Amino acid sequence: MLKPILWPVLAPSLLFAVGVGSILPIVVLGALNLGASSSFAAAIVGIMGAVSLAATVPAGILIDRLGDFRAMLVATITAIVVLGGIVAAFLWDSSASLIVYTIALMLFAPVADVWNLARQAVVAEVMPAKDLAKAMTALGGTQRVGNLIGPIVGAGLMLVLPLWSVFVFAGAASLAAIVVMALPIAHIPGYSDRGNARSAPPAAGAPDADCSTDPTPAEAAGTNARKPPRPRLEVRWKAVVLVGISIIALTVARSAQPVVIQLWGVEIGLQESSISLLIAFGAGLELGFMFLGAYIKDRLGRTTTMVACLTIFGSGFVLMVLRPDLVGMIAAASVMAFGNGLGAGVNMTIGADLSPVIGRARFLGIWAIFSNGGKLAGPTLISVVIALASLRFGVVFPGLFALLGAVWALIWSKQIGLPGRMRR
Repeated sequence: MLKPILWPVLAPSLLFAVGVGSILPIVVLGALNLGASSSFAAAIVGIMGAVSLAATVPAGILIDRLGDFRAMLVATITAIVVLGGIVAAFLWDSSASLIVYTIALMLFAPVADVWNLARQAVVAEVMPAKDLAKAMTALGGTQRVGNLIGPIVGAGLMLVLPLWSVFVFAGAASLAAIVVMALPIAHIPGYSDRGNARSAPPAAGAPDADCSTDPTPAEAAGTNARKPPRPRLEVRWKAVVLVGISIIALTVARSAQPVVIQLWGVEIGLQESSISLLIAFGAGLELGFMFLGAYIKDRLGRTTTMVACLTIFGSGFVLMVLRPDLVGMIAAASVMAFGNGLGAGVNMTIGADLSPVIGRARFLGIWAIFSNGGKLAGPTLISVVIALASLRFGVVFPGLFALLGAVWALIWSKQIGLPGRMRR
């Protein structure tokens, strides 16, 4: 079932995800090594989220112009250049190294957005509706595998090499993704990478393009002087906004999860190595549960999957503070992994369900505003809540937000109108 997208999308996505996964845990450490203060190093992560949010819609327009695979190729090449700039900042070792490092990370955020949107557009274009949820789950699974393998490889490299070697590894993984995309087996038969702003089919009775007569000089001049307007997006915007609110709740919880585990782990006296192993433990469990999530998305419906994901995921945050010890942390990480694993690919699947045939990439760029907004809001809200209330409430808050998102999706499920339960 996944054969059409195995080599063109899944294999390069896995390589790219491993590279990105290796550098995400060391973004703050890299800034500290270059002389940044703790506050500025932490702020870099928030700034990356803000840049990603601002670049979401332009990224969709760029994919619409270039085409899906060309956009993936351009994004990968740009990522290699940016990672090279980061390595140069470490090797340069001057007062301007931190500036170069920060600018490079700001550029890396939209590059990752272009890659993610383009691969999602390819899958939505190629896969039939009956297999779309499974395909999107597999696509989300590549990210989870990358989040598991990348940090392990990065930790191994830092045991024997400098920190900047991890960025070199990420660049090598991106280069390997380009090589895979260039292989003959990565070609999708019958797929034309013309971008997603495809023209509508000709009306009945209209002359075939191959049989049409040559235009007159006046018509030719008019054609050259004025391009046809971009087709309007035919989208159910009310449904997009309603389900988008639940997507924000899910993304807030996802972006808050690693922050919360680290903060609460330190609060209850866990060692840093134990906290890292706990995060890896959760990532491994998610990989097992995501296949169940793919099944229920098709059999029980998208909304049911979203509600189950948010409810279980949110309960894990509450469980964490109810049992403030190692056993409670393991139990909470297991519950959150179960819920988040069930929701693997749900954001991309719903985006594909709601996307139009004409202008798909442009719409997906708009759709990504919800998830990128959640990525920015998650860590920011935790900081505000902890400052105004307490660490305990800051840990619980993302879970409560997720539970409210589940209730919201359940209330508006009929108006949202996503694909429901499939009957044999």
